Amino acid sequence: MPFVLNSLNSVSAKLDLKSPKHGGDLAYWQRKVGGEALNWLDLSSACNREPWPIPEVDSALWMALPDQTALLDLAEDYYGVRPSVIGSGSQQIIEALPLLLRGDCADGGQFLKRVLIPRIGYQEHAFAWQKWGYDLAYYDSLDELLEQNWTVAVVIHPNNPTGEWASAESLSELTSYAEQQDVVLVVDEAFIDTRPELSLLANQEQQNWSESLFVLRSVGKFFGLAGARVGFAFCAPRWQKALKNLMGPWPVSTVSLHLVGLAFSDKDWQSSALLSLEARQAAFIERVMPKFNTIFDSQERAMNPLFITWQLESQEYAEQVFHMLHQVGIHIRIGDGWIRVALPAMNEMDRLDKALIRLLKGAGGRDLA
Repeated sequence: MPFVLNSLNSVSAKLDLKSPKHGGDLAYWQRKVGGEALNWLDLSSACNREPWPIPEVDSALWMALPDQTALLDLAEDYYGVRPSVIGSGSQQIIEALPLLLRGDCADGGQFLKRVLIPRIGYQEHAFAWQKWGYDLAYYDSLDELLEQNWTVAVVIHPNNPTGEWASAESLSELTSYAEQQDVVLVVDEAFIDTRPELSLLANQEQQNWSESLFVLRSVGKFFGLAGARVGFAFCAPRWQKALKNLMGPWPVSTVSLHLVGLAFSDKDWQSSALLSLEARQAAFIERVMPKFNTIFDSQERAMNPLFITWQLESQEYAEQVFHMLHQVGIHIRIGDGWIRVALPAMNEMDRLDKALIRLLKGAGGRDLA
């Protein structure tokens, strides 16, 4: 019998669902196959492989309760808009939104709970709404959102793992549509830092923020600080107090607040990181990509400044090459018929290249060359 929790709005929460898998899971593979996994080149998490350098931290920070004000000030300078809330990564905000909106999705006593999610995308979005009893539907194109009825729609901009970008015109049209229909649009911009001019934040005026729009940002990707667990939500004043209460008084540690503030202030590193990503992508395209194209037997790929995703012929083949890469010490991210590879650090490129050459020469019992 599934575990079911009845909310105030008679929503059945399904909290015994199986959680999605994620990259960055070397500890799991170490437990499964042994210590050799700890020596794998881990390209399964699409966070920057050349992260912002962590300085020494004053031990006194560990004894002080968190105060978010300084980071909110620095975040406002970085994003151009002051965040509404800080969360333990954007993941905590993703978890909170179904609870925040459940009281707003009632109509005449009937719970309207249809949520539209991209068919391929960060799986925790679907999981968060599903476990709190919302009905899920999936879309392949943003145009479909203008043709269907929904309570909440999630857009991942750019999409992880497909790399797809939404146009400014599409996002503007969707925001207007959400306002007209009195529904909610959630835009996850976790991977947008390399192109900040394409962010919805670039064209939003804080005083005129739409009540239908939520924008999520993360420091885990571009800055490579996934372990800091810091994310932000931007929303209208109507939602801010309730969302802050869902986050709790101290969702992020004092040390993380301090370090992320330093990272936001480090304009020189941000500029050099963008140049590094360009150089690394060019090196990857020239040296490594042709080998991956052969191994994956696919030219159907999408490139993001932080990752490359291949669509493969089948899930069976994706699983085959996933395990073959393990044999030469390379760990990547596998999905439903797709493979995602994080852009390596420059000093990892040679190791990756040599591993792929070994695989092309026949490792795994198959001569891919």
